[in-house]
Amino acid sequence: MIQRNTNQPLGLIYIFLFVLLVGLRPISGYYFGDTANYARSYNLFANGIQQYDPDSKEWFFEWLMYHCSQIMDVRGFFLLVEVLYVLPVLWACKKMAPNHAILMFVACMGAFSFFSYGTNGIRNGMACSLIIAAIACVQGNLAQKIIGGVLAFLAFNIHRSTALPIACVLAAFFIKDTRIILGWWIASIFLSLVAGGPIEAFFTGLGFDDRMSNYSSENIDVSAFSSLGFRWDFLLYSAMPILLGYYVVIKRKIWDQKYLLLLHTYILCNSFWVMMIRAAYSNRFAYLSWFLYALVLIYPCLKLPIWKDQGKKAALIIMGHLGFTFFMYLLY
Repeated sequence: MIQRNTNQPLGLIYIFLFVLLVGLRPISGYYFGDTANYARSYNLFANGIQQYDPDSKEWFFEWLMYHCSQIMDVRGFFLLVEVLYVLPVLWACKKMAPNHAILMFVACMGAFSFFSYGTNGIRNGMACSLIIAAIACVQGNLAQKIIGGVLAFLAFNIHRSTALPIACVLAAFFIKDTRIILGWWIASIFLSLVAGGPIEAFFTGLGFDDRMSNYSSENIDVSAFSSLGFRWDFLLYSAMPILLGYYVVIKRKIWDQKYLLLLHTYILCNSFWVMMIRAAYSNRFAYLSWFLYALVLIYPCLKLPIWKDQGKKAALIIMGHLGFTFFMYLLY
């Protein structure tokens, strides 16, 4: 583990500037995806054209949008959403690794999906940030567990797809054997290869998120996507934290309850994406595990005694993590 405190004031300044610049970004659908769509919905509330619907399936986000529209403009709302996207993760990093919170969070900012879900899929991003905060609470005392439950409840009512990570957190809380979890992930690859279509249809029909039916490859114009089918490249990317987890837990026999919960939750969530990997927009399913990617990768590097030259190995892993993100942005 890395003994010295890596928290630096410059890191906090960088995070503050990121929130400010991204939260006050231009209202552009071309550069920031669904930002323009959310802005249109917000202005409907602000102008009294649309009213808050308490029966909405994802009522908390709609409630937040409606009440904010009565007191602030759309730029202020996006800034608030960015704060709610960043702050829960930063708080969770502080709770999980007090001496390395800033470095851990900066690593999260370097994740492949971090910027996109802070500007495009903002509801999903904010909901998954609350799930991270809930995970940080779940191993605490009764009061903290209750707080974690409330956060998970709010996350579900911001974006119902978080039903998957919530279920996986609960499963990971009770399944302690990493070999069983790893075995399920490997089995999910074989299931996807031999029965991917029926499995995709089964999960699409569960109905926990109505968007799933719209993302299946049968209901979308495949010409709009650069690659469908079994994504071996993204599977390899997803496997990196799992391979590290295998080395830490199985080979080195290092057990840390916080790490095991993170690792097991990530593997279970990623197994779901592996079985849905052929679906168009499968990146949206991937995010239901990838939002944990940086934490699962960086936590053991900072907190667990894995190598003698821990600092050098941790630096290489962090740089490799950031390098992949940079490469993908250049590629796409």
